[in-house]
Amino acid sequence: MPRMIIIDAAEEVACPKCAHTFALSEGISRQAIERHAEDFDQQLAQRAKQLEADLAAEAKRRAEREAAREISLLKETLASAEQAAASAKQAVASAKAEAQSQLEKARTEAAAAAREAFELDLKSTREALAAKEDALSRFRAEELDLRRKLREADDARRNQELDYQRKLDDERRRIQESSRTAAAEEFSRKEAQMRAQIESAQREAADLKRKLEQGSQQLQGEALEAGLEEMLRAAFPMDEIAEVPKGVSGADLLQRVRSASGQICGTIVWEAKQTKAFQAAWLQKLKDDQQAVGAEIAVLVTSTMPKDVREPFVRQADVWVTGFAAARPLAEALRVTLVEMHKLRQANLGRSEKMALVYEYICSPQFAQKVKSVVEGFRVMREELEAERAAMTRIWKKREMQLQRMTSGMLGVVGDLQGIGDDVLAGSPAIASLPGAEEVLSDESA
Repeated sequence: MPRMIIIDAAEEVACPKCAHTFALSEGISRQAIERHAEDFDQQLAQRAKQLEADLAAEAKRRAEREAAREISLLKETLASAEQAAASAKQAVASAKAEAQSQLEKARTEAAAAAREAFELDLKSTREALAAKEDALSRFRAEELDLRRKLREADDARRNQELDYQRKLDDERRRIQESSRTAAAEEFSRKEAQMRAQIESAQREAADLKRKLEQGSQQLQGEALEAGLEEMLRAAFPMDEIAEVPKGVSGADLLQRVRSASGQICGTIVWEAKQTKAFQAAWLQKLKDDQQAVGAEIAVLVTSTMPKDVREPFVRQADVWVTGFAAARPLAEALRVTLVEMHKLRQANLGRSEKMALVYEYICSPQFAQKVKSVVEGFRVMREELEAERAAMTRIWKKREMQLQRMTSGMLGVVGDLQGIGDDVLAGSPAIASLPGAEEVLSDESA
């Protein structure tokens, strides 16, 4: 049973871990205080009722014991008086009267003593109850004070949060105003700078327009080359796309094709031309560049296809000629060809050595032992299968003979029944459905 104690809310307690002292009211939540206050009130009321009942019962028992003791003493006195009054009848009568008066007096005194003891116990109980009521009143007053302090703390916290939000809003407005001022100044500065840049760009645009009107095949070729390089890098991220620097003789781009394992399978040289007329001299120059770098394939991407060519790409003088639209599918096809050729070269690499190793392995004792173990396993499996087949054949034959004997015995029973009565088998579906019963019935009917 839990034990309840009364402790002042201002009583200081120490933390068992850090030995920090604090008031008991600071370590107890409002819910715990309310719960324990209600429990304490209920237990106090129950204890008071129980104590009053116990005190009343105890006083009653004590009075009864005192009265019984006095009555027993009086009875003894009365018995002695009766023995002494045997000599004189008058003395007996007077003794009886005196004993009766003493008995009444003893009863009165015992009742008074019991009443006095009960009143004393009741008074002490009431004093204890009053002390507990005073303690409960102090506890309630301290609880009210604690609740008031908690409300004040909550109000202070809310006011602090409100002040913090107000200061935060003021700071935000100040920052926004300063930001707007700085942004306005920055915008004015950038606007002036932009006007100057626009004027400079307009002058440069005028110069560029004049140069574009004159036409620049070099710029157009560089744009086609940049688009071709970007297309190859996006389509084949695993390959190495190298650009030939300006001023260096050779093709525009080198594509080193790599396999999924990262091995180089071959090289494709790319040349881009942006002109209005196709020149056959480009083919020989690209072939020379191909031989210089040792590439397997050369591709010429041109905006103008050769004369009388209607296909998207064509092969002339061992050089693939294609338009920009068909450059990617052509690159994919050529790349697959290089990868497959690399696989064939790798497969044929060291072919004779591999054949010699395979021949040595086939002629080795290890290979012969493995083949013998496989053949021995097949032989054992076949012998076990034949043994199982023979055993099952014997079992089937044995069961077949047992079925034949059972059928013959049952046919004999059916014949005996047929001999006893002609209508027995016809009227019994269970017997008529037995194996061989139909033949017997057909013979009998015939």
